[in-house]
Amino acid sequence: MKLKVCGLQIGVWKEGETVESYTNKHIELLERAVKEESEKEGGKPYVCVLPETMTYAYFAGVVDDKWFNYFEDAQTGPTTTKMIQLAKELDVHIVYSFVEKAVEFGVNHYYNSCAMVSPTRGLIAVYRKCHIPYMDFDHMQVHESYYFEPGQVLPVFKMDNGVTFGMLLCYDRSYPLAWQTLYLQGAQMVFLPACAWGFRGQFFQNELRTRAFETHTFVVAVNRAGDEQVEGERLVRNHFGKSLIAGPTGELITSLEKEQWEYIAAVVDLDEIEQAHLTLPFKLDRRPDLYGICTAKGTFGSPYIHTHNRP
Repeated sequence: MKLKVCGLQIGVWKEGETVESYTNKHIELLERAVKEESEKEGGKPYVCVLPETMTYAYFAGVVDDKWFNYFEDAQTGPTTTKMIQLAKELDVHIVYSFVEKAVEFGVNHYYNSCAMVSPTRGLIAVYRKCHIPYMDFDHMQVHESYYFEPGQVLPVFKMDNGVTFGMLLCYDRSYPLAWQTLYLQGAQMVFLPACAWGFRGQFFQNELRTRAFETHTFVVAVNRAGDEQVEGERLVRNHFGKSLIAGPTGELITSLEKEQWEYIAAVVDLDEIEQAHLTLPFKLDRRPDLYGICTAKGTFGSPYIHTHNRP
C-alpha cells in the first residue's frame, strides 16, 4: 500500500500574535500543502502532521497561571472542532496538537496532547504526552511538569485505510522503550509533533532515523523553526526545525532545515516495512526475558514521581 504523508514546519509566535491569527497561519499552510501536493505525483496527502503546541507560543519556559486559560477539551474544544471541519473540507487525516483540560470525577487534569481527525470519522485518536520534562539550567528552562500531568498509556490507532499508527510528542522521542511499545502493538507509522530547541538539534534527525530503523516504522516528525520568547522568559529559544520523514530502514526520505512556514511531503510504500522485517528480524530475535529491569519497579530505575505540577 502506498500513501502520501505531509509534515508542516511552522514559524514562531510573534509579538502581537493572537491565538486566532497564529492558528490561521497553520491552516493557511495546511491548505497550501494539500493544494500543491494534489497537483503532484501521488496526489493529495492522506495524512498531514502539525507540530506540538501549535496554537500558542511555547509557554513552559515560564511559570505563569494565565496559560491555564488556554487549555481546552479534547472532544469539544475549538482546536478539535476546527480540525474536524478542515479534515472534511480537505479530505485528509490531520494530526494536530493542543493543551488539554480534562475533568474527571470533578477534578481538573491538564495534559500536553495531540490527536488525529479523519475526514469520515471525525476525532479518531487522542494521545497524552507521557514523558514530561523539567529542566532549570542556565542554558535551558523547561517547566512542563508545572503545567502537565503525564499520560498513562502508549496506544496505537487505525486510519480509515486500516494503517496502524502511534503518536508521540517531542520529549517522548528520547525514550526507546516508548517506541518499542508502539512497535510491538503493530505500529506501521509514528507521528511526532515537536516544539524542540537547543543543543539537541544536532542529534534530532539521526535520533529519529535510528528509532525508525529499530522499529521498522515510517516516522513523520515536525518541529517549529525560529527564535521565540514569551513575557517573563529569561532565555530566547532557537527552534531548530529539521522536520523529516524517515523510512523503516532508517533512510532519510525528505527533510527541512530552519525554513519557516514550509512543508515536506513524500509517497511512502508500506510494503517496505515487511521487507525491513525480513532483512533484520528484530521482533523475532528479541529476548524479553532479559529486559525486565527496564520496567520493573524497585530496581535501578526508580518510578517516575511527578513533583513539580500545579496542585
